[in-house]
Amino acid sequence: MLFNVGVPVCAPFARLPLLSFSRFYRESSKGIAIRSVQNGQLLWVVISMRAGAYYEIGSALGEASTNGTLAFMLAGLLWHVLFLVVASILVTFGAADSAPHLDYHRGDEARERRLMWTSTIMTAAVAASFALSHYSLN
Repeated sequence: MLFNVGVPVCAPFARLPLLSFSRFYRESSKGIAIRSVQNGQLLWVVISMRAGAYYEIGSALGEASTNGTLAFMLAGLLWHVLFLVVASILVTFGAADSAPHLDYHRGDEARERRLMWTSTIMTAAVAASFALSHYSLN
């Protein structure tokens, strides 16, 4: 769990404050944690966590003792595939929206915050579902 959930989610946030110790980056590092997830960059974490979940569930499929257990595992795989597809689509929108535009409007800030909160909620949901599938299979 530490390597599949803890490191991808927490490591970037743990390293970002270190920029404030550098004289060169001190001013530009203010608010860097918010800016780093502003355009949905946490969705990359969601995508990467899927690989660990697929591997764990896929490894356990052959050991399913009942049809109910097998159905639960296949539902878990489908759940994680759906999150992967949605995260991939949203991260594409975030990457496109992060490109500088000359006609930037005030209403675009609300869309950026919506994507930021969506990516944060999806990351928490995927981390929880990964933990649930990990501990229910072991």
